[in-house]
Amino acid sequence: MNVLSDRHHAGLFHSIQRLAVRMGWTLYTPVGMDWWTQRYWRFGEGYGDDRLARQYLAHDFDVDGEFPDWPIRTVTLDQARAMDWAYVIASVPDNEDGFGRFSQEQGAQFVMQVGNTGQWVDWLRDPLVLSSSEMPITGRGIVYHQEMGPIPFMEPISTSTAASFVNCMPSMGRCWDLLTEASAHLPVAVYGIDGQDGIVKPNTALLDIMSRVGWGWHDKAQGDGFGHVIHSWAAVGRPLVGHASHYRGKMAEHFWQDGITCIDLDRHTVDEAVDMMLSLTIGEHDLMCHAIRREFETIDYDREGSEIARFLGVTVAA
Repeated sequence: MNVLSDRHHAGLFHSIQRLAVRMGWTLYTPVGMDWWTQRYWRFGEGYGDDRLARQYLAHDFDVDGEFPDWPIRTVTLDQARAMDWAYVIASVPDNEDGFGRFSQEQGAQFVMQVGNTGQWVDWLRDPLVLSSSEMPITGRGIVYHQEMGPIPFMEPISTSTAASFVNCMPSMGRCWDLLTEASAHLPVAVYGIDGQDGIVKPNTALLDIMSRVGWGWHDKAQGDGFGHVIHSWAAVGRPLVGHASHYRGKMAEHFWQDGITCIDLDRHTVDEAVDMMLSLTIGEHDLMCHAIRREFETIDYDREGSEIARFLGVTVAA
């Protein structure tokens, strides 16, 4: 059963790879600029140029730097037109029209994956929707968690250091100002796009860095639909520091329990937060680490996989 999916976010695409294993799919992703010039792939069209198409389509590849142990199958437009497809998956609104058109031309089911906060769907197209965001389901859809891991709980070796993996953190306004204030009193490393400590690959290296600090400074004003970074912090078992209000009503809301799984900057000043980070005993910190890990363990990928299979009408071998 061949399935075509676009690729714009390494963690999301890896979760689709894992879903493909569960569903018994053979997963492909487009390569070659024909997908752009013939208006199937339009991600980044709003920039007025083809910079994102050149980033994702112009060069053949077989692995992703974040998940190098998971080979990627690519397919040109000419190759794809000669193949049978069961499902065609678009994960960004820019690709909805083109991938929807391709699915009709090929007689495949069209699927929208919704993982970004504020992402919209054209429900009049009547897609099958796999949503890992706060978007209301007003048509044929199911809510699920993007599969990660397996990620082991990692015992803390530090209680008074922190790191941030929020991309473009220096552009986060007041959130960045608070992190800067805190960093005058305890070490806070800043990774990701525009972060002073750089982008970390592969994903296993990112998880290793998370395990070596005591806190995940995750203060992201727009929140996430799903959020691979915040779910990684919870999986590794590191309490968060940030504003819980940024995640109210969103998939990661349950990770924000002040004094149990996080220090909520809606309730504490940054000075109070720093005092807590520096004064908690090893035992108190350990309780918070295990508490957020337990929240991550409430996610049941096996159950959700079975629900997705029923929703899509896929028969999965026992």
